[in-house]
Amino acid sequence: MEKREPKDLTNYDKRFEEDPSSFNDFQAMDYVRELKNQGRNDEAIEVGRTFLQVGEGLTGFINHYGYALYNKFINIDENQISEKEDLFFSIVDEIAALCKQEKYSPLEATINKAMKYIMNKKPVDYKKISDLLDKLDVQTLSVDPFINNAGKEYESKKEKWYRLKVRCSYELGDYAKCVEYANNAFAQPIKWHYNNLNWVKYYRASSLVQLKRYEEAENEFLSLGNRIPNVDSFEVLYDLYMNTGKEKEAYTNLVYKFFTSGYNVQHLSLYEKIQEMTHTGKNSEVAALADAFVYKIKEETGKDLTGASINDEYKDMNSSTLYDRFYNQLMENLDAYIERYEGKVVYYNKDKEFGSIYQDDDNLFFRQADYIYDEVVEKRDVVEYSVMKTFDAKKQRPTTKAILLKTLYEDINY
Repeated sequence: MEKREPKDLTNYDKRFEEDPSSFNDFQAMDYVRELKNQGRNDEAIEVGRTFLQVGEGLTGFINHYGYALYNKFINIDENQISEKEDLFFSIVDEIAALCKQEKYSPLEATINKAMKYIMNKKPVDYKKISDLLDKLDVQTLSVDPFINNAGKEYESKKEKWYRLKVRCSYELGDYAKCVEYANNAFAQPIKWHYNNLNWVKYYRASSLVQLKRYEEAENEFLSLGNRIPNVDSFEVLYDLYMNTGKEKEAYTNLVYKFFTSGYNVQHLSLYEKIQEMTHTGKNSEVAALADAFVYKIKEETGKDLTGASINDEYKDMNSSTLYDRFYNQLMENLDAYIERYEGKVVYYNKDKEFGSIYQDDDNLFFRQADYIYDEVVEKRDVVEYSVMKTFDAKKQRPTTKAILLKTLYEDINY
């Protein structure tokens, strides 16, 4: 393609000096556009501002004027922005006030640049981000994913808007709006990317907690599982149950987390919660072992031990040994802390290592991996177990499963 020669603007320049009000809409647009395209942004801005003052009925030049402002004041590196931050945001406001959200408009590019700048600052000013998002009409934003030159697909403009608006509403404490925006997002034909959908669900669920809509929040957190980076759903549900007077449910989740996590000195915060739980029961041996186990982890990792002590019989043991002893004692005394039930195994698939326990309404699902000890599982086994709420991904609804199982005896009718 041949390179387009710059247009000679001599006549426009002369006419502008003599009478800027003499330009019609096309001429004004052509003049500002050419100045901008030739890199004469300062002149394009001066001419555009003059047309705003004297050019009654002129509108075609506005987007080109906006892009000249964008080129000079917005599309610059962050160090330059920080040096003249007030000017930067005043230009953002000017572009937002003048330019419509349409094709060939600088509005979306301007808002995106401003949001990126704010998001890179610590702490993030979520009020500013929210105000910037309000300058866009979400209904007209595209739902088509962005695809780069390499063919890689990224979030659409509408997906990004909802992702950020939900986050901002939550961070600003506007929990009802957070839920509303999330619900609106779910109703859109959006193809979600990365972990965006799960984050929207997470902030919605967290807002539901603040709004005291606990059952909805619980179901949402159950559906999320552990799909949110750095967010442990067991911890979230533990806090939710403890704050709503459901200690048994909280402790059930806590013990199951302890059971599935195994021994790791990095899990100190989990072990401290378990330690607190043991002191709510009546078994002094389990509580003493919990105290000794936590004490030894702190000692071995150089943590503060002020005010802590352990029984003499445990002083020569390391945390690994104490873990084994504590684990066995805790599992033998689970009924002191959580609800325990008895039932019969009525189905078991040895290949897939899962089965079900008889119940009047709907049999209870279990996995062999959730047995407390290594056991050979057989149909007709009578087992002891606890029940934990979970989420059925296939049926997309909350459900329950049996956990922390152990065999009591085999029930055979001769």
